Amino acid sequence: MEIYGFADKDGVLIMDEFIQTLPAYMLVKLKHDVSVNVNLPGLPPSIVGIELIKITYTKGNKMVSFLQFPVSLAYMITDYKCQGQAFCWVIVDLKKPIGPCPSTSPYVQLSRARTRDRLSILCPFSPDELLSPLPDALKLELSWQQQKAKETEALYQ
Repeated sequence: MEIYGFADKDGVLIMDEFIQTLPAYMLVKLKHDVSVNVNLPGLPPSIVGIELIKITYTKGNKMVSFLQFPVSLAYMITDYKCQGQAFCWVIVDLKKPIGPCPSTSPYVQLSRARTRDRLSILCPFSPDELLSPLPDALKLELSWQQQKAKETEALYQ
């Protein structure tokens, strides 16, 4: 889903660049199967409203309450982009995409979380997808790198 905008308590879209009063609804556009018809009165197709909720925390004799929209913001990047980085929380999709995909992709995805208990796998996948053979071009590149490493080592001995 993606944020579409905000609306007041009457469902009127707030079009201001800077919101002056607390909106009653966060409007989001659903990214779903188009065969499912989601069309709320007064809103464009696939737009739904999320209401504010009141959250109260109590510790000892102190209490604080606030209003917020019950959503979590997320950031998505490719396994190629995240190489060499570590993240506090990681959700991975190990299902092999259509088209060419390197067999090293699952390793990169699974090794980005700092701890195993903060790693989640998004959906079921076939273990056979993780066992795909290396492409010939990659085998050739790895062989070339290994040969160059030997040549470099021989030069400095």
